[in-house]
Amino acid sequence: MKLAIHEKQVMNMKWPVILLCLVMCGASIAQSKHLHFTEQLAFSAEDDAVKKPVAIPQDVLAILVKDKMVSRELENENLPAEKIPLSWFSASAIHLSNSNKTDFVVMARGPLAGGNVVTFWVFRGTPHGHELVLTAPMHDLIVKNTRWNGYRDVEFASMSAAKISTVLCRFDGKQYKEYKSKLENIQ
Repeated sequence: MKLAIHEKQVMNMKWPVILLCLVMCGASIAQSKHLHFTEQLAFSAEDDAVKKPVAIPQDVLAILVKDKMVSRELENENLPAEKIPLSWFSASAIHLSNSNKTDFVVMARGPLAGGNVVTFWVFRGTPHGHELVLTAPMHDLIVKNTRWNGYRDVEFASMSAAKISTVLCRFDGKQYKEYKSKLENIQ
């Protein structure tokens, strides 16, 4: 009889341990999935491409083809818009708002990239496709966690031999506009 009680006590003690192991394993899996889906927030002209590349949607490509710099390069290369080389761009998916729509940061590459500056295009997802909300040739683009009108702020940085320029942009409901800028001496 004592042996039967002892076995029951041991079984009762195992359940909390098993439950704790399940909770810990579940938290570990959830954390690893969260890390897997972390978005790239910083982009730089120092990089050849984005760090988390994705395919560029056709509606985004259609907008990029209309960009003055892109259309000029297509003309220089004697290429029709339908034959635009995908190697000229690198795109990363991001969420600028709390919407379930996917937004994109597209970075110029190849003949569209400059020496120490690259053009960035930012697109937001809408129920009707993607809209271009920001174009800027800069050294760095940083997507901030601060928000304005429901959208994350975007900061650009560029450098010269003596100065660093930063521009903070906020979403005005239709596109990103300069909110404030700062010019600092390099120490």
